[in-house]
Amino acid sequence: MTAPAVRPEPLATLSPREYEVFLLVAEGMTNQDIGKRLFISEKTVKNYVTKVRKKLGVSNRTQVALYALRRGIVSLKTE
Repeated sequence: MTAPAVRPEPLATLSPREYEVFLLVAEGMTNQDIGKRLFISEKTVKNYVTKVRKKLGVSNRTQVALYALRRGIVSLKTE
């Protein structure tokens, strides 16, 4: 009998730049705002967001934010 395959934690599969984009998406920033912050094009941001979503196994950016919230990576801001 073979041992079951161990799947890495999805966050551990993100590159440093993907993780940076992940955090900014989780904070609610738009692609345009992320691009300005990181000095990259909106199209490049969109590509990173797509990679992040696929690696985390979620279908949209709202789910990216929920993923981060549920794991305590970001918190809800009270104003």
